[in-house]
Amino acid sequence: MTPHEFITKWQNSKLKERAAAQEHFLDLCRLLGEKTPAQVDAGGLDYGFEVGATKTGGGHGFADVFKRGHFGWEYKGTRANLDAALLQLQRYAVALDNPPLLIVSDIGTTIRIHTNWTNTVSKAYDIPIAELEDAEKRQWLKAAFADPEALRPTKTRQQLTEEVAGKFAELARSLRARYDEPEEVAHFINRLVFCMFAEDVKLLKEGMFSRMLERALEEPAEFEAFARDLFRAMSTGGRIGFEKVAWFNGGLFDNDRVFPLTPAEIRLVHEASKRYWGDIDPSILGTLFERGLDPDKRSQLGAHYTDRDKIMMIIEPVIIAPLAAEWAEAKAEIAALMEKAAALDATAKTQRGKAGSTAKGQATAALNSAQAVLDRYLKRLADFRVLDPACGSGNFLYLALRALKDLEHRAQVEAEALGLPRRFPSIGPEVVRGIEINPYAAELARVSVWIGEIQWMLKNGFEAAQNPVLKPLETIECRDAVLNADGTRAEWPEADAIIGNPPFLGDKKMIAELGEDYTAALRRAWRDCVRGGADLVIYWLAKAWNQIHNGYAERVGLVATNSIRGGANREILTKIAQHGLIFNAWSDEPWVVEGAAVRVSLVCFGGGDIVHGRPRLNGRPVFRINSDLTADQADITTAQPLLSNRNGASNGISKKGSFDIPGELARIWLSAPSNPNGRTNSDVLAPWYNGLHVARRWPDTWIVHFGECSESEASLYELPFEYLFPWSVQNGKAAGLLEKERVGGY
Repeated sequence: MTPHEFITKWQNSKLKERAAAQEHFLDLCRLLGEKTPAQVDAGGLDYGFEVGATKTGGGHGFADVFKRGHFGWEYKGTRANLDAALLQLQRYAVALDNPPLLIVSDIGTTIRIHTNWTNTVSKAYDIPIAELEDAEKRQWLKAAFADPEALRPTKTRQQLTEEVAGKFAELARSLRARYDEPEEVAHFINRLVFCMFAEDVKLLKEGMFSRMLERALEEPAEFEAFARDLFRAMSTGGRIGFEKVAWFNGGLFDNDRVFPLTPAEIRLVHEASKRYWGDIDPSILGTLFERGLDPDKRSQLGAHYTDRDKIMMIIEPVIIAPLAAEWAEAKAEIAALMEKAAALDATAKTQRGKAGSTAKGQATAALNSAQAVLDRYLKRLADFRVLDPACGSGNFLYLALRALKDLEHRAQVEAEALGLPRRFPSIGPEVVRGIEINPYAAELARVSVWIGEIQWMLKNGFEAAQNPVLKPLETIECRDAVLNADGTRAEWPEADAIIGNPPFLGDKKMIAELGEDYTAALRRAWRDCVRGGADLVIYWLAKAWNQIHNGYAERVGLVATNSIRGGANREILTKIAQHGLIFNAWSDEPWVVEGAAVRVSLVCFGGGDIVHGRPRLNGRPVFRINSDLTADQADITTAQPLLSNRNGASNGISKKGSFDIPGELARIWLSAPSNPNGRTNSDVLAPWYNGLHVARRWPDTWIVHFGECSESEASLYELPFEYLFPWSVQNGKAAGLLEKERVGGY
């Protein structure tokens, strides 16, 4: 079929959707030189019409046409509302394995291709039927059939978010230079950010915020009054002129404070508003904005951040896997009951009298039981609570919320395919709880969760909440998570799952960073749970284990320094391994903390009675995970010192500070006359070696001279000169100082 023939046949066709959709699609196959569904997949499971079981809500299949890995396609009659068609397709995309393209078309005027990749900005390709003679537009359609990747947008959501965060970091710097009110500046910028997002997802009347900025560019002195009017209207629900403004509530617009902007600052905000804010990524938005708004973190602006795939290494085993397993059991029970109901209903239609009535009653009872199983599972999800007790700017909470909403959505769609009616999603931001000591981060956590909730609803074909659009998120608290002001242990709210990335700070750095009084109070409050010498992150693990032990939580997944595997840090894992279960762990993974690349351990655990499959360590199934995060071997953490080695072996020097000095300076000190106390410097000055030197297999014979060995002498004695360094000054006389000249040993 030629483009002209297709246009002539279908342009402004008056045929109804049901009568014409399949023929319209087959003609497109002929136009593009593509095989039809029947030529490719006789079974129609991977490529076919009306794919999916009959839906309770009416209609057949989850899409009019489906090609696995390519597209879901929904047809409507000529000049129908294609936005409504997209919403319908989005609601069932999960049942189609989330194809990369969602295509909507009316019969006679337009074909519209929407991209549906998870991690790219969204893009729509409009193809009017009348313009199918345009080779480029036909190529877009050809790509949908044969090569969807050709239509993938090149910009990722992360790149978009980085761009807009950079703009607002610049605005924050500019405002902070004039106003010494960091928290108020941050609050004001968060409002601007949300206004741009709300406009692009059509929660603010189209173009309202952008038009306000354009007027302010003409009259910069009016910006403050314009923004104040808008914030006030959003706070309660009102009007700007004749245009209605939704009620946003939530505390974000709790007052109408506006900072005056210079013309350059207004232009900066206006430029940022041209981006499509509907695609920003909440899993990194808060982190990037926090760095821009918090002066203490400004130096991290260009640094990397923890991406969503890393965070999902915690969320998947702690939240998704166990709840998905519960759904698998519930779904199997529903399927059996629905099959029983169908069989009894068929029997009722063939029987008369009491037998028919009995069968009909039993069918209804089976149907009601199936509905009860679904209701029970959906209530389980709705009642499920997730706590991040060091939530930062909310990236763990946003992804946890999305995971729970995805689970509810999939259950609803799959239950509908089995014959049960579908309901509106019920899970919202109320399911997540957070504790964060930094006020910048705490508010950004709320904004990230709000934006994530709205994005999910729109992406899955549902309208965002109204009256109000935002609900207060008092469940995200701004306070210390481990110590109260009176020196007692802080309490955590009950939650089914505890997840997060608590602060990393080594035991030796706590006093310098947190202050002596706070550190002493913290250690005093937790001394029966956390031994001296433990890092700061251990207090979060200890509290999480207490929550499990006392029945206030089911599962925990936390990120910790990889030093958790040994010493005082490991003691909490020893308790967990003995009295509970470490069911998933990654012993040594790359991570990003405060913009710096580090190595971490990821630990997921629960009580001893937790129902779970085989534990997994570093992605592999094992029989048991030990407290040092090893598995399937002897638990060396229980090893005891050999009596035969007593007084015969030493673990060597354990360096506790930066006492290194270069060899040249060491030789000068060694050759100096005695100190005023009559002692020589060699009493406290010695060469320093560690295990690496031993493991690298030095020659059997060595001669070590203090301060008298030249490079040529070192060569004479076959001693690599670099092994004379580094030297170490030690506080007090070192045990077993090497003599001035010693042969043998190491």
